[in-house]
Amino acid sequence: MVVVIEYVGFHPTMALEGFNYIRMKKPIEGVYILYDSKRDRYGAASRRNAEKLIKKLEFFKPIKVGVNPQSQLSIFSTLYAILRLEVGERRREAYVDITDMPPEAVATTAIVSTLFKDVHLYVVPARERGDFIPPPESPKFEEWLEEKDGKKGMEPLEIALPNVRLRFFEEGEEGLSIRILSILYEKGGEASSIKDLIRWCGGRATDSATKNRFSRIIDSLSRKGFLYKVHKGRERRIILTEFGKIYAKALRASEEFALKPLQLEIGTI
Repeated sequence: MVVVIEYVGFHPTMALEGFNYIRMKKPIEGVYILYDSKRDRYGAASRRNAEKLIKKLEFFKPIKVGVNPQSQLSIFSTLYAILRLEVGERRREAYVDITDMPPEAVATTAIVSTLFKDVHLYVVPARERGDFIPPPESPKFEEWLEEKDGKKGMEPLEIALPNVRLRFFEEGEEGLSIRILSILYEKGGEASSIKDLIRWCGGRATDSATKNRFSRIIDSLSRKGFLYKVHKGRERRIILTEFGKIYAKALRASEEFALKPLQLEIGTI
């Protein structure tokens, strides 16, 4: 079974064309409509067109999710949450339409997709590109949007991805690795020492075996770019990198999403 994730910008009709192309080939069980939640002209256009596409796909009961398409944190967290639920837990294939995404969102979407086996990216190429967006309050706004939506697309192109997916954590250490990243994020992104981190995770900081295990995992997470250590005098701080923060936020978002997917609003953060 398949879930389709559509990001809607200016071309809901092209999104619908791509959706219909996939529907002819795959049994679709779920649809997510991502839209620009920013309070600017792009956001106004995206919200309006998202509603249009939702009406067209009403039969599939699409889930509407707001994102900031120019924020790696927003895009990564949102897509990770959806893919972890749909691909990781429900074992569905996912098709993600990147046609209307800005470059930042496309790059981030590609990164997230490497973390899951059954994710496919595709675009619906437009025959024309360009234009500007009139002010949302102007009389030309609706007229311009309808004109934009009148563009026709060609056959969707699936973006090729490798079959091998990234494995961030060592065998048997995934649970504690995730716990370390999550607790660091909750504590503002850093710990003053490994002992503090062990206590936060519910362990005994005085136990040598526990300390050795934490040290080994922290070294692994550091090598992989999730965190780094600061050694200054007797100070031994452990700090999340920017990607570490993004990934930790994605972990939290995925847990929240599994409980209440209809209320997810990561894009407003």
